[in-house]
Amino acid sequence: MNFILDIRQSIKMYRITVSYMANGTEWLRKVISCLLGLFGIVVMIGGLGLAFDPSTDMTGTILIIVGLLLSFGAWRLWPASTSKKILNSNGQEPPSSSTESFPLLLTGMSVIMTIIWSMGFTTGDDDLLGAWAIISPVYLICLGHNFSLHDGMVKKLVPFSASHALACLIWVVFWIIYGHPWGWSGEQFSEIMWLSILPPIILTIWNEFFVESSDIQPLRRVGIVASLPFCVTGFVGLIFFIPTLILLSLTRLFFYNRYERKNES
Repeated sequence: MNFILDIRQSIKMYRITVSYMANGTEWLRKVISCLLGLFGIVVMIGGLGLAFDPSTDMTGTILIIVGLLLSFGAWRLWPASTSKKILNSNGQEPPSSSTESFPLLLTGMSVIMTIIWSMGFTTGDDDLLGAWAIISPVYLICLGHNFSLHDGMVKKLVPFSASHALACLIWVVFWIIYGHPWGWSGEQFSEIMWLSILPPIILTIWNEFFVESSDIQPLRRVGIVASLPFCVTGFVGLIFFIPTLILLSLTRLFFYNRYERKNES
């Protein structure tokens, strides 16, 4: 009897091993893509720091280009989401929101806004903070277009809000430990910026590796990426975050829903 149980356990372990090996290529591509993307972001941030230093040569510009190429390569290497399609009662496939292409413009603006704010906040450069304020309307237009005028707004807003809420919690704990920012050192300013992007990174790992593939997964991915500029602003960004949610809701109400009702009629 024990021999039969051992055989069953061996067969079960064999099936698990085969299944893991079958999916190993996709997991390997995801791991390599994450590492390559993080390395590209680090290289690009370092290049921006050198580019704003007048005493350096073209090294900063070269590093920025290399970082962008690495990030683009990581995006291309990432495996496409595959999910089972469900048929409705008429035997037709319902329109899936996951078929929407990944918003490259929104992603690029999100990364640029994050980098500019981080550098301006850590160095106290008013020119960088002014540039951040100037390009923020472009980011908000991209955000509103993707969230309000496409399907799955609520599914995007949940990780979008959760990521910023966790970043605010990190800021509160950091503030309690080290006091007001007027007393922070340069290392502490850099530390809070790195800690602020931990929630998007953790949520991305959870969404890609620990959640079963579905039509909601790409929508959550967009919401997490779009939350980066608000995460680095911490609870100070609530001044912009709450009006942004209101504007997104109003845009959805007056434009998208009206357009859908017009199509139905």
